Amino acid sequence: MAFSASTYDNFVSERSASQTRLFAQYLGTRDDFDLIIIGSGFGGGTLADDLAERIGRQKRILVLEAGSYLYPTHIYNVCRFRNDEVAKHFACKTFSQSGNKDSQDYIHERPQLNFGGRSIFWSGLIPSIQTWELGFFPSRVRNDLTSGLLDKAGEQMNESKSMGSTAKAIVEELRQSSLYQDFSIQETPRALHQPYLSPLGVPKDQFFVEPTGVFNTAELLINQVGLTPGVSEGNGPGLHLLLNHFVEDVEQITGGDYRVSVTDTIDGRRRSFVAKTVVLCGGSIESPKLLRRSSVHGNISSQVQAMVGVGLTDHPTSHELTSFVSHIGSVRIPRDSHAKIILYSKGLPDENGQIRYPFNVEMNVNHEYWHLRENDPNESELNHHDGNSRVDIKFSFGNCLYGGNKIENSGGYVPEIRFRNLSWTDHLSGSRFPALAGWHKNAAEIFDVMNSVSYKIFSQFQLHGNEARPVEDIWYNQRGKGFGHGTVHHAACSLRMPHRWTYNGDFQPNSVVDEDLQVVGAPNLYVCDMSVMPFSSAANPVRTLVALALRLSRRLSVRG
Repeated sequence: MAFSASTYDNFVSERSASQTRLFAQYLGTRDDFDLIIIGSGFGGGTLADDLAERIGRQKRILVLEAGSYLYPTHIYNVCRFRNDEVAKHFACKTFSQSGNKDSQDYIHERPQLNFGGRSIFWSGLIPSIQTWELGFFPSRVRNDLTSGLLDKAGEQMNESKSMGSTAKAIVEELRQSSLYQDFSIQETPRALHQPYLSPLGVPKDQFFVEPTGVFNTAELLINQVGLTPGVSEGNGPGLHLLLNHFVEDVEQITGGDYRVSVTDTIDGRRRSFVAKTVVLCGGSIESPKLLRRSSVHGNISSQVQAMVGVGLTDHPTSHELTSFVSHIGSVRIPRDSHAKIILYSKGLPDENGQIRYPFNVEMNVNHEYWHLRENDPNESELNHHDGNSRVDIKFSFGNCLYGGNKIENSGGYVPEIRFRNLSWTDHLSGSRFPALAGWHKNAAEIFDVMNSVSYKIFSQFQLHGNEARPVEDIWYNQRGKGFGHGTVHHAACSLRMPHRWTYNGDFQPNSVVDEDLQVVGAPNLYVCDMSVMPFSSAANPVRTLVALALRLSRRLSVRG
């Protein structure tokens, strides 16, 4: 039975007016391509955009996307609806679960399937993986990422320079404290965007200070194909897009090429394309399902087959602690200022050789200014809390991949997922943190570490001349302050590359993809999405994925 729009609950399949007016779907009669990319999110979209720049004048590149062009999914950072409400509306039920939000086996949110995938890049944040975390990656990958690719990824995502004078001042004050011994304290860059140009098209003074945080790969690809719907039949070289086409099968045929079979999700028609090289970019849930379902799965070894869809991992994050402040040192923090600051762990060891702090601390200052939808003084909390500024902090831990998490029976469209909820402290203390950092701490000791760092942070701020403290003096392990539900925000590791499986353990060569992201045993079949990650970093991992996509683009360009 072929895929249809009803296969996934809440799946939206349409050819909207905006889509037909903005860009051309592939209208060519040729079914042969040099390279086919399946999925248009951060992995596939970035890869396709860079390949089009490198080889688009000589090679035929096709991007296949199951979803439609849904404009709201690319602007919900700025609309008046809450992000989570818009996300739920466009999310799809692509898997089943026996658990629920009150159990330990639960994923909180569903994926979005549309042009650009989850490429809104929530709030436009562009944090970076740290050196100690890259130790879980293969050496060749690690060296490439630190030799300019992570920087290049920031440029690709229109990375801003600063969040303004208040953010700079807070960072400088925090760097004068003892926190700077263990943490690299930095403003968190965001994505720049066109609204900060003047009506004359000249950058405003605040162009590098007040970025909007909007970036998506759908825009990259539309820019590549041009705003000329229906002009070209697409039988020549270049980048070509085909939306509303769900990939049913990837099959290796005579001569080593691949046949990619698709279903039009609107009219149900079937079609096949052939290419020398295919790249799966559907994400940590869809790509393993497609690989397991595809004919090519039978060509790979049983050892690799057994790892497909195994290891699905996200990083544990804590609930927020909130305080209200007026100053840090002699620096006043105005109520109408805003900033996002990250205290990146330097990964330094303690006297027992364990990583002292295997987490980052994320700080929001006046969070309602972070999303542009709340940047209206008439709608915000400006007049609350006696004009004092709000500071929120939360902890985000790194996490090794976990073999107990699996995408079961993924030969079908809607498999069952077994996902151990990362919020359960006994699981974190008994399994995850020992693998991550060599920790052997019980729940109370874990919260003691978090509270100690929280105390140091809040003590740098003042309110009415006194050191700031959390609201109602509530700390971690009090009144439900602990770890949140597991999510698929940053799900990773389900088609892992070679990795170091414990902090002080051996490097594990067994993997689904090799260091070049090629599926082991399937020449010229690659994966480029979060599933290839060997480790779930404490920071949002999207910058790392963009760097990996740029790296793969270089390799495929050289190979032709």
